[in-house]
Amino acid sequence: MSLRSLIVAFLLLAAAPVEAAPQDNVSATFAAYQAALLATDGEKAAEIVTQGSRDLYRHYANQALTLDHAALNRVHIADRLTILLLRHSVERERLMQMSGGDIIAYAVEQGWISKEGTAGIRLGNFQVAGDLATGALLRTDGSETPYRVEFLKEDGDWHLNLKKMLEFARIGIEYAVQQAGMSEDEFILTLLEYSTGKKPGPEIWNPPS
Repeated sequence: MSLRSLIVAFLLLAAAPVEAAPQDNVSATFAAYQAALLATDGEKAAEIVTQGSRDLYRHYANQALTLDHAALNRVHIADRLTILLLRHSVERERLMQMSGGDIIAYAVEQGWISKEGTAGIRLGNFQVAGDLATGALLRTDGSETPYRVEFLKEDGDWHLNLKKMLEFARIGIEYAVQQAGMSEDEFILTLLEYSTGKKPGPEIWNPPS
């Protein structure tokens, strides 16, 4: 091969796009989600999460429309809080029409999905196996915790699985209730008023009519 041919071949190789490693794509997905929360861009955040995440929030809306007090008490307090935030904040007719993506976007815009808390999360040691990927939640010193955030590849792109992240939220809420020294109902009523600026009445425990 002539010197000219070698140079041309080298230039072609150098110009060829380098496909990002799967781990880099997964990391970029989480960074995009954090950026969407910081920008209070609910629509973008809803696009980044999995379809299962959107389905979960639509399920929360269905529960907000149908569950009575006794049935609510059989739901974990973290999920119950989201259900009652929807019942307390969104009119029945609108809630019936909203998609799961609409509800996630609304939750982001209302600050129910914490931008500060999520922005401070650091992930590392990404592991990819087919259409499933996870990243370890890191401590401030960079060491790994036992918790891993999950991503699923859907339609060729990586999406954050909020259902897995809610496991962390459940642990945090349980701890907060213990520290507050309140009953679960008292804790929820306090957070509803704090989050919305509206004091809930006794009707909050019943489905809207």
